[in-house]
Amino acid sequence: MKYILENALTNHYGENTKKSYLIEGTKVVYTANHFSKYKHMRLNTNQFVLTPGFIMIDFSVVSISHFDRFKERMKHLHSIGCTTIITACDVSSESQFHHQLKKAKHALINSSIDYLVGVKIPLTKLTPTIIRKCSKHKVPIIFTEINDPDDIHSICWQWIRNEIFPYQLMIVPLWNIPDLTTWKSRRLKSEWEELLTTNKITTQVEVPNEHTPLTKQFLLNVGLYPTKGSLQVGTDADYLFFSKQELSEKNNDFSELLPKVVFTHGTVKKAAANVYLQPGCGKELIVTVPRKFNPISNAFGTEPIYIDYY
Repeated sequence: MKYILENALTNHYGENTKKSYLIEGTKVVYTANHFSKYKHMRLNTNQFVLTPGFIMIDFSVVSISHFDRFKERMKHLHSIGCTTIITACDVSSESQFHHQLKKAKHALINSSIDYLVGVKIPLTKLTPTIIRKCSKHKVPIIFTEINDPDDIHSICWQWIRNEIFPYQLMIVPLWNIPDLTTWKSRRLKSEWEELLTTNKITTQVEVPNEHTPLTKQFLLNVGLYPTKGSLQVGTDADYLFFSKQELSEKNNDFSELLPKVVFTHGTVKKAAANVYLQPGCGKELIVTVPRKFNPISNAFGTEPIYIDYY
């Protein structure tokens, strides 16, 4: 069925615009300022602010084995506007990679939310072989657990860099160092950023909080944007409606509010306080080219990239 979201006030990562969207099934098929010549059903959006569906991180969802608890987690994620989750399988050695990845994907077989599975691994276990396996299986993000300040200097980053090309996956640190002072934390994060940036490895200095919307730049780096997190032509029609009045009362702070309507997979998943689950309708997202839509100025730097063979 085709319908039009007419003159919707759209908040796209902090920028407000008024647009109309032609939706067919699960896709956005056309956008314009007005659809005066179209005769499809129109939805009045005057009382709402429209946003793309939120993409969030949830590490523990793959470890929930009880179906009722899994359904409760799905309900919670729908209620806060999550339409895509990024999670990760725990890998402690190269030999575990295939088993743990398969196990994590199987754990999400009843998911009602689209999902992307990354890898979580201690930094000391990160090897060129792990990078090759991630590239082969189209895993666009690695979360590395850092348990000691010296861990970041124990890796031969040039070898990692060589294996990342051409599948430029993202490596993000999980800081698990106890009793770390603020000053030492800043220094370590600065060293991390310098090391990986020098080696042309996509990163950021810390993992975003779970169950909070990810930024556009993070989604660009992973390779999900604009298929997810956007309402452009050809993208998935995952969108949220927030009350315009409630947003005004909260000074347009979306973090203080829950969406009134959550729409994904061609159906309403949340309406007011009611959440509707469809176990198994969530699909695995495969990123064939990370950073595909990053600005061209970021893709082609002025400095040459040297490849070391070993």
